[in-house]
Amino acid sequence: MTARSAVARVRQLLAGGVLLIPLAFVPQAYGPDASADAKPHPGTYVNPVSRGFADTFADPAVIRGEDGYWYAFGTTDPLRSGGGKMHSLPMARSKDLVNWSYAGDALSPRNAPEWADEKAEAAYWAPDISYHDGRYWLYFTVTQTTVTGEKDDSAIGVATAPSPTGPWKSHDEPVVAPRRGAGEKDDFLWTFDPSHVVDTDGRRYLYYGSYYGGIEVAELSADGTGTVGKPTKVATDNRFEGAYVIRRGGWWYLFASSGDCCAGPTTGYSVFVGRSRSVRGPFTDREGAPLTASRTGGSIALTPNGNRWVGTGHNSVVKDMAGQDWIVYHAIDRSEPYLDEPYGINRRPMLIDRLDWADGWPVVRGGKGASQGRQTAPVTSP
Repeated sequence: MTARSAVARVRQLLAGGVLLIPLAFVPQAYGPDASADAKPHPGTYVNPVSRGFADTFADPAVIRGEDGYWYAFGTTDPLRSGGGKMHSLPMARSKDLVNWSYAGDALSPRNAPEWADEKAEAAYWAPDISYHDGRYWLYFTVTQTTVTGEKDDSAIGVATAPSPTGPWKSHDEPVVAPRRGAGEKDDFLWTFDPSHVVDTDGRRYLYYGSYYGGIEVAELSADGTGTVGKPTKVATDNRFEGAYVIRRGGWWYLFASSGDCCAGPTTGYSVFVGRSRSVRGPFTDREGAPLTASRTGGSIALTPNGNRWVGTGHNSVVKDMAGQDWIVYHAIDRSEPYLDEPYGINRRPMLIDRLDWADGWPVVRGGKGASQGRQTAPVTSP
């Protein structure tokens, strides 16, 4: 989600009686800006890793391409402070997961979905990238469509390409169409944040949703461009968004973010996780509490820790050449929280940190959370 919608989103959450849960902070010294220590040192890195091409790169999704490079995709926003130009699902490329360069935009007026309402300034949020059947699949949120003739009727779209940087061809219908809320005009559930997985039997599934309506999972059609059957709710209303799902050790792990993504220096956005033996859930936390309960579960995987980084969330997960997992996410530097003017677009660069596993549960840097100083880099060559 872009910061442009943050105010309206918070108002809707508060109007619905949503309590954004306060998160505990781990006491740490708040150090100076680490960019002074960002000079190249072989085998190391300093966050944010997007500094070389973007000041903000929210909701990052990362994949290792068949060509051996790593590719990242982000939400529609300007890339640089003062730039002004909106980039529709910007792309970046890297040899090592820590030094990135801009690789163009996935969508433009030439290949955007025909059903996206450009007159209503449709934006494209929260991409998910995967490789399947010899093609790259880019699922994404479309904020305004022509499907209903009403406003804020978000939906999920998909584009495919022979390579990670395109050319991308958008499908001519939504994968998940706008879903009505209470049935009143202009009332639609938030159909955001897709995450695509393939089950062990080869069937494909898509997770999607947000605070208003919760997170659901539906089986995809054989061609990946629509859903079949009835969806299953896997996370309750008013609590989670930004689903990302991986399989490890016979479990499916659902990562989901909670809190307001875009409250500048006060953002408490964090990543929680539940796991399930089935792709359809139920997902439960360490204590066995379901993510669908009225007193919903969710074990913390990543939360602000008291250093410069707040709003640590909306993640993807990649594995390096040594088999180590890494979490890729956005965060906000509390000392520089806005892209340009105060209270405008939140400045959310891309970060990466080691994802460890303790007793079957993911924790970032052994529980230390987002890194501020120099870190050992991923292993990205054999």
